[in-house]
Amino acid sequence: MTTAERYVELALRLGRHEDDLVDSIYGWDELRRRVDSEELRQAGSLAEDSGELLEEVADDPWLEAQVRSLDATARKLAGERFDYEEEGRLVYGIEPRWHDEADFRRAIEALDETLPGSGDPRARFAAWLEQVAIPAEILEQALLDVSEELRRLTRERIGLPEGEGFELELVTDVRWLGYAEYLGDLRTKISINTDLPLPAADLVHLTSHEIYGGHHTHRAWIEADLVSGRSEDERRLDLLWSPEALISEGIAETGPELVAGDGQELAAAVLGRLGFDYDAEVGSRVDAARELFTPISANVAMLLHGRGASREEARDYVATWSLQPEVRIDRTVDSQLRSPSPAYQHLYWQGRELVSAHVGGDPARLRELMTARAVPADLAG
Repeated sequence: MTTAERYVELALRLGRHEDDLVDSIYGWDELRRRVDSEELRQAGSLAEDSGELLEEVADDPWLEAQVRSLDATARKLAGERFDYEEEGRLVYGIEPRWHDEADFRRAIEALDETLPGSGDPRARFAAWLEQVAIPAEILEQALLDVSEELRRLTRERIGLPEGEGFELELVTDVRWLGYAEYLGDLRTKISINTDLPLPAADLVHLTSHEIYGGHHTHRAWIEADLVSGRSEDERRLDLLWSPEALISEGIAETGPELVAGDGQELAAAVLGRLGFDYDAEVGSRVDAARELFTPISANVAMLLHGRGASREEARDYVATWSLQPEVRIDRTVDSQLRSPSPAYQHLYWQGRELVSAHVGGDPARLRELMTARAVPADLAG
């Protein structure tokens, strides 16, 4: 059995214990059938397997980082306990950091200056979110129309493999807003959560994050260049809890700006054609302020799982710093309470921080990173 086969086999066996671990996989059909049909391996046995494999891949930094994340998952399943920061280092290859509230304070001040009306900025923010909520009857078409323009822009600025494509579905009752499951053959299934109305300000960023400039673009290039081009079959597997995911989220947070700027003009144009009026100028200023709020979810995860805060304390924190309406405050906290890997929240802002600094605003460098066999430490220098 090759090293790649042992790596995929270990991931699949651990995935039978943790449903969220394997983000997507294509190919490996015979191996998948065999693992699915075998008796469930105990976590202690899998920890032994991961420890042995870890020694064998020491000369391959990318694979070693991936196996180390699996080893941490196996050891945790076997009863070992890590503190919050250590789990972040072992699983994601970063030191999870607390984000200073100064940025949140700046965001609140900016929203207070920007939002129409006077009085409590929290009430005005809630009213603005309601005003710019995309009507459910046009949401799917808006996503499809925006994706077509983003496809054109991505092809021009980053490049796309010939024959790529995606499938779109609207879903409910999940803890995430968007999800991209790579299917192979240059296709991705995109799922968008409609539990809460989608603000027009988020339309382009969300679509780009999941599809053009983000996850779909990234994985399609991995298949075209690394799997088909270099026979790196281990890249047919995407692990959600791994250093690979940090770079993936960093790319998906950096790509949208390189493809479409802040996306507000594009959102206004697409929604206008569908009969929905959206003020892109106000949206752009609000969006710039809201971007400063991004690390709040990571701080909440650290509060709950690293510092022992109660649900009420975490809720008070979100209410104080985010200006979100009540329903969104509850969703933020509940999402972190339900998360099987809370440190994942750091991947959005810390992943973007690393990738953005590495790319330096150059789409060619983003494209290069998409198929680099890189680990987070490679970007930190």
